[in-house]
Amino acid sequence: MQRYFLKKLINSDHITLTKDQDIFKHFGKVLRARVGSQAEFVSVDLKVVIGEVVAIDEAKITLAVKSRLESNVELPINVTIIVSPLKNDRSDWLVQKATELGVKQIVFAEMTRTVVDWKKQEAKKAVRLQKIAQAAAEQSHRLLIPQIQFLTWQNVLDLPKQMGLVAWEESARTGEVATLVKSINEMPIDTDVNLIFGPEGGLTILEIEALARREYYPAGLGPRILRAETAPLYALSAISVLRELNE
Repeated sequence: MQRYFLKKLINSDHITLTKDQDIFKHFGKVLRARVGSQAEFVSVDLKVVIGEVVAIDEAKITLAVKSRLESNVELPINVTIIVSPLKNDRSDWLVQKATELGVKQIVFAEMTRTVVDWKKQEAKKAVRLQKIAQAAAEQSHRLLIPQIQFLTWQNVLDLPKQMGLVAWEESARTGEVATLVKSINEMPIDTDVNLIFGPEGGLTILEIEALARREYYPAGLGPRILRAETAPLYALSAISVLRELNE
């Protein structure tokens, strides 16, 4: 069943969609909703209902709330991934897949070895990536849409967190294998954790040192060198296995 995110609370037994809303256009025009058609709707307080069309015309769609769903599909810890802008459409793919895997926020930041420059198209990119996140959240039946941000490196260092980890290949090379698993297993529910991943060429020693001063702990992601867009997905998958499938 199609899922949509509403920008309001669902306080009554009816939902009204108007023609100025993207939901109206997609549900009414693209999916050709008719009386009796159903969809799931998520309100801003993360409540989910099933709505059934009871009236439809060119100006609005009226749905009756048929049932309210109990849904707990979000990761038990709040994960922000911090990555470098990537070449071609790899950032699009990363946003889509990270959303499916439960990320709460995605931050793009220029790093020393970043190879693409988004400064002139940052606003356009932000809109595009936010739309990709919304579509992926609907497809994967999330309760929230991850927020996309563009920050400077200094802003990244100043981001609030309760736990900070930085994926660093040198940790794996020196034999470190426990930090990621130990940290994830010990985090209380709803911990705000920031995970930082370098660009194609990796993070520099100066960047690692700056992160260490802000209490980011280096963590290896296994013996293989992962691509910049693969490493965050590996970490999110590990979090899911350790905190959702292993309980």
